[in-house]
Amino acid sequence: MNMKKILSLIFLLLVICMPVLADIQIGEFIITDETTSEEVISYIFKILIGIGALIAVAMVIMAGIEWMTSDGNPGKIGEAKTKIKNALLGVGILLGSYLILYTINPQIVDVEIKNLTCNYGIIVNVAEPPKKEVLRCIDSNMEKIGYDIYETINEDKWNFPSNSILKVFAYAGENYTGERTIFEMDDEGNISGDISGAKSIYFLRNYLGIYLYDGPNYGLNTAPYPLYTSTSIANLSQFNFNNKTQSIEIIHGGMEKYRAVVFTSQNYEGRCSLVGESIENLDSASKDQWQYSERIGNNSISSVVVKREIVTPGVIKDRGYVVFYTTKNCGRPQQGGMALPTIGSTEIKECRVNINPATSHSNIHDDCGWEEDDAVLSFEIIGNAGLILSTSKQGQSDINTTCKYFDTSSLQGGTCYADISGTSVYNFWGRKPQSYIIISAD
Repeated sequence: MNMKKILSLIFLLLVICMPVLADIQIGEFIITDETTSEEVISYIFKILIGIGALIAVAMVIMAGIEWMTSDGNPGKIGEAKTKIKNALLGVGILLGSYLILYTINPQIVDVEIKNLTCNYGIIVNVAEPPKKEVLRCIDSNMEKIGYDIYETINEDKWNFPSNSILKVFAYAGENYTGERTIFEMDDEGNISGDISGAKSIYFLRNYLGIYLYDGPNYGLNTAPYPLYTSTSIANLSQFNFNNKTQSIEIIHGGMEKYRAVVFTSQNYEGRCSLVGESIENLDSASKDQWQYSERIGNNSISSVVVKREIVTPGVIKDRGYVVFYTTKNCGRPQQGGMALPTIGSTEIKECRVNINPATSHSNIHDDCGWEEDDAVLSFEIIGNAGLILSTSKQGQSDINTTCKYFDTSSLQGGTCYADISGTSVYNFWGRKPQSYIIISAD
């Protein structure tokens, strides 16, 4: 019996016996009561192509050996050539039949293996023609879910490690549009629910830091920005999130605390506010410097400075200090020994404030005991920190308030910023720095 007859017989027997082979696994393909004859035939056809290709390779190798050991015998050489030709012809027939069937109907040869287990993520039943149902696992962000979800198998408890997912946003439309359902982590750190009908899904991982939302009560209305951050962002428009924030969530971790200073303009300028705790709605939140030092309202944030604080009980760390001066050049004489210009009294005043681990929004005149006409013209930072100056007192911000962030890279002469009179915290209305926020680096 030649090879062609053997393969044909095996193929015929498998098709005839298919009904009694329920729940039999062939490699990754599992035959169940719902498996159709077409699916079995298609899968077996692929197996036979693989077997035929292996046999052809073996025949070519054997014929090559016979040719090399023929000692020039014309008869043996002819037999070896014939075997090689037959093997190549067989491979050609197999590939040709595959291409013909694929051209007629790709579904005849394109068998999609049904996944019966899913050990991680959200397990869903989906409809994918011509399948009756296919199990899928969803565990990452998807702007477009390319199938119809009609059942969530593990809606009582999704398969994610505890405390790994903060929230999941499921949308009725693609690209995070349409009706939105929010699934939140429970008290035990688990998350669950039914996502049937979702067309896009966004997973918010549970990382420490600052989360910005474009809806109140920590909701997402549009395509989400990555949201969590432990670094400062000078321009939120690069994430398509400029002037969209309506609520802020802060995730602390034990002794690791986070604070943010948010600005209404890019590059850390404009009106600003120190945010120390989560805020459900920027429009309605009360002004409390430990939560929200100035009310700047919804859809106004363009840049964010993030501060991480690590407080170790019983450990006192010298972080340095900031010195404010009522004169330029940080109180140092100008070249040639000329008198230094001052604002307010002719007396050159300076004020030293410590860099503390707990970030706060404080008034300059209250902390320094200066007269109302005295104003900061220069400052120096002794330590690793940044400084934010505001033209309004803490709690008295208005539409004309201007803030500016100075980091160590902007300092002149080592630790001294010698002249701030030309910056945005001095303006045409005679406004001068009234309050400050020190951002220390842990």
